[in-house]
Amino acid sequence: MDVATTANLLQVLRDPTGVPSHPLIFQVLMVFTWIPHIVFVNLTLGSALLALVAFNRRNHPDWARLSEAMTKVAKVGVSLLVVLGVAPLLFTQTIYDPQWYASNVLSAAWVIGFIFTLIIGYLAWFTFYFKNHGEHAPNWAGWLGGFGLVMFLLDGFIMHVLAFQGLLPDQWASWFAPGGQVDMSGTGIHAWQAGRFGFYLAMSATVFGAFLMAYADYFAPRADRPAPYRAFVHQLGARVALAGALAQLGLLALWLLQVPASLGLWAHPMSWLLILYLGVLVALFWRLRASMTGAGYLVLALTVGMAALVAIFREVVRMAYLAPFSYDALDYKVIWDYPTFVMFLLTLLGVGGLMGGFIITTAYKAGRVSGVYEADVVVSRLATGSLASTIVWVVAFIGTGIWIWLRNN
Repeated sequence: MDVATTANLLQVLRDPTGVPSHPLIFQVLMVFTWIPHIVFVNLTLGSALLALVAFNRRNHPDWARLSEAMTKVAKVGVSLLVVLGVAPLLFTQTIYDPQWYASNVLSAAWVIGFIFTLIIGYLAWFTFYFKNHGEHAPNWAGWLGGFGLVMFLLDGFIMHVLAFQGLLPDQWASWFAPGGQVDMSGTGIHAWQAGRFGFYLAMSATVFGAFLMAYADYFAPRADRPAPYRAFVHQLGARVALAGALAQLGLLALWLLQVPASLGLWAHPMSWLLILYLGVLVALFWRLRASMTGAGYLVLALTVGMAALVAIFREVVRMAYLAPFSYDALDYKVIWDYPTFVMFLLTLLGVGGLMGGFIITTAYKAGRVSGVYEADVVVSRLATGSLASTIVWVVAFIGTGIWIWLRNN
């Protein structure tokens, strides 16, 4: 399709009912919520790979302990990345609905397969977790864990394909009807980008390496995590993070080279800001590569900051790809729905903030105690606040529904 036809198609495919608040709000929330999602994707892939590597070296006590710990991290990480992936997906569907749904239809078989491969992969990984205890764990468990990791990587690749295909609307017609013959199978993988997908895989090493350093510092108060083990993990984490940051720099360059030069991304400030930030991370990890302790929380925070820059850069790339077709998410039709908007904000800040703060604070403090954890005043107040906010939310939600019903009847 030519540019004008594609531009008209994108406008026709937009939801005619519009969005309930300004599109910029959805765009910001889409970027913001994608950050924790991708961080847990990175942690899951990194911990799963290291768990398998350590499993094959489990005759050494440090590697055996590390394999068990990282198997648990990956198990929890899968759950969190799925839950945290719901919000950015919903915001994407709201302001980029033509791109997302068209890509899903074109590769529908892979979209459906995503669910099954994720379930099968998680079951395989959970079995590996159940069997991975000590040096006498059966060898077949490692093969099962490897299969689970392959399924996770496949799911990541499917998401990459769906996102990238949505950026090429001028090619949708040729994919849907190659040679004039309509293909309704949905089995095609029509477009992917090695630099972009590889960048996210390398990002897993960077984020996970920083996580290992923070993991080593986090367990310092616990006697069952001796100093030699924590030093071993800390040093390993610094080296993994260094390798990941270096790989990210190279793959980011490849990604930018694979983007059409007409989009001008090489000249965009976000491209160079991300390159500079990665360069700083490389220098920092180089200095820390032989360290035995310290700076774990700092480098983890810096890698989360890097994930935030990647989230913004990802949106800059999307906007650049769609600009030639006159598609701007910010000019989406708006029909304000104030009650829903207010309810959303109160849910995010009230229930989400207090409940999330309670869960995170409790998990953080309990993990640093080797025995039974007794909640302090801060945790107790957070628990009370999260319960109260949930009750208020339920009353407000039901009350708003009743008020609207009575007003319209």
